Amino acid sequence: MFETIHNSKFMIQNSIWPIVVAVLLIGQTAQADQQGGQRQAVYLEMGAGGAANAMGGAAVGMRGDVSCGYWNPAGLIGIRGFQIETQRSFLSMGQELDYLSLAGTFKDEYSLGLSGILYSAGGDLEARQGPSLAPDKLFDDLEMTLFPSVAARLSPRWSFGGSFKLFLENLGSFSGLGFGEDLGIQYRFTNDTTFGFMAQDPYSLISYSNNDNSLFPVTLKAGVAHHDAKLNAKMHFDLEWSNDLGFRPRLGLEWAPAKVIVLRGGCWLGNLTSGAPGGTLTLNPTAGIGLMAFLGDSLVEFDYTLLPDRIVSGGLTHQIAITGKFL
Repeated sequence: MFETIHNSKFMIQNSIWPIVVAVLLIGQTAQADQQGGQRQAVYLEMGAGGAANAMGGAAVGMRGDVSCGYWNPAGLIGIRGFQIETQRSFLSMGQELDYLSLAGTFKDEYSLGLSGILYSAGGDLEARQGPSLAPDKLFDDLEMTLFPSVAARLSPRWSFGGSFKLFLENLGSFSGLGFGEDLGIQYRFTNDTTFGFMAQDPYSLISYSNNDNSLFPVTLKAGVAHHDAKLNAKMHFDLEWSNDLGFRPRLGLEWAPAKVIVLRGGCWLGNLTSGAPGGTLTLNPTAGIGLMAFLGDSLVEFDYTLLPDRIVSGGLTHQIAITGKFL
């Protein structure tokens, strides 16, 4: 979760402000669940996709959704035809977060996807030489992650996928460029039950214009997704681990009471283990609704998702997503 920015401004020594800003703003520090640790491009912790985010981010075993390029690229092999999704997050304190993804399957054996996430903390960030009411300068930031993905069917039960990630950072005159990857597999126990595993950022690195380098922490994720056709319901459970955040379980539920409506809910736990002393266990509930508009064999889905605010304690973040699925 993002660190609170007091009055949306920064008190920064002029000689070192680019370095300090990079620590504070490039992704920004996660709040309670971060337990004192720091990550680059932590805006990626916001997740992607209306369905997956509404289900608490439990999506390692999910298949056939364009957002699998983010959660587990192996799941892209379940796509039929072509999908595209765009999502806007309404963040507090003038921040902006946008997501766009598209993917398609070829000859039922390969799937290709391309996704992008764009983040900005705003255009009125302040730098100062010392404590004063008037800033020495104003600057803005722009951060982006692009990740092309590919998935292949290894057998009727096994699929494999990978995403190559390109990180672009710009804070005033300070910039960063990085590369990384995600690797995932899925195994289908049955047509309705899938196990997934993903290594996120096994070696992801950003290099900055001051010649500093920052290595991402490796995150390991495993999960199971089950679909009950009789109840028109789905249940997802994930368990993820990283050195800085420890274990974080995620649970998601989905129920379609009618053909044109889907109700979703979920949660994830932060501060379960590891991290800095004094972190308290956090329960982070999520919820969402999806509305379907059918166009012959294709459909357009409108998703509204409600998440905990990552800056304001007790606040809420709203997300709107539109997904097109075309056969």
